[in-house]
Amino acid sequence: MGKTFFSFWIFICCLIPCTVYSQGSFDKIFVRVVQPQRDNIPNEALKQLENKMTQMITSNGVAETDPNNRFVITSKVSILSKDITYGPPQRVSMNMDFTFMIGDLIENKVYESTTISVIGVGINENKAFISGITGIKTKNKEIVDFLNRAKQKIVDYYTRRCAQIKQEAANSAAMRDYDAAIYALMQVPEICDCSDECQDLMIQYNTEKINSDAAQLLQEAQTRWSESPNASGASIVADIMAKIPAGTPSQSSVEALQSEINRKLRADEKKEWEFKMQKYKDDVEKQKRDDAARAVQQQADNEYRAKQQQADNERRLLQQQADNQYRQKQQAADIESRKQTIEACRQVGLEYAKNQPQTQYEVVYLW
Repeated sequence: MGKTFFSFWIFICCLIPCTVYSQGSFDKIFVRVVQPQRDNIPNEALKQLENKMTQMITSNGVAETDPNNRFVITSKVSILSKDITYGPPQRVSMNMDFTFMIGDLIENKVYESTTISVIGVGINENKAFISGITGIKTKNKEIVDFLNRAKQKIVDYYTRRCAQIKQEAANSAAMRDYDAAIYALMQVPEICDCSDECQDLMIQYNTEKINSDAAQLLQEAQTRWSESPNASGASIVADIMAKIPAGTPSQSSVEALQSEINRKLRADEKKEWEFKMQKYKDDVEKQKRDDAARAVQQQADNEYRAKQQQADNERRLLQQQADNQYRQKQQAADIESRKQTIEACRQVGLEYAKNQPQTQYEVVYLW
């Protein structure tokens, strides 16, 4: 690759976007399109260039947003020649080299670049630019190779830093900053070797976050009841308890506080409290029913497998095929459930990222 040295300064306010990621995006590399204003590109053509870069990355297995705001794709154009044919109608013909680059915004390092030569023709310079940009094929071999090389270098980056990322997440979790821990781990793409470990830690820290939040809400409820052990205090406590999810280690203490409030309230003060508690109990019972239904189904599955294992030799081959299909379905269900849990964790991290203060980077590319 020939080295062409150029420099430009761009100021970018990196407000981390809150984006809901589809299940299919787990194994993707995340790259943002960042295109600075350039004197030699008209505004309308600049927008087309941004759209073209978005098409390039999304059609080649790269997600168009980066939750880490770290990796970007950008471009520059060199006008090699421009010819004007006077009409009517007038025509502008331009030979152009578009150089596309993917790099690390924070470390100010270009990972890969490629140059595509095009000819654009239009009734004016803007239309000629757009014509040339439109002619760039997103599945062009040079573009595909360029993106694959960049993706591999991004994977290598996360592979090298995986232990550090897990340690940073552990440090945040130790300080009960679970959102920051989850955010650190969610940045590792599933395509990386250590992604399973990071996802397991995400699930672990998300569970710890839920339990911690439940304990804090319980403490708040206990404090409010201690301050106002009456109907008014009970109403406030009921609203707090409604936010405590069932099934956490705080559940027994929640039930103990409910019993204490029930004992102390007079009969005419219990109506609102009992109404709110009934709703809470209904939610808890629903979860218990759901858990029980899953247990019954699991038991039924176990019994089914036990009966099938007793089948005579003539049916064993057929039964083995049925068992394999069943296991595949169960495995698919487990994978889907895991993906849903990981997605919930990612949303925690994205919400944390959205609420961080804006950071302004001064970026210089030299390549």
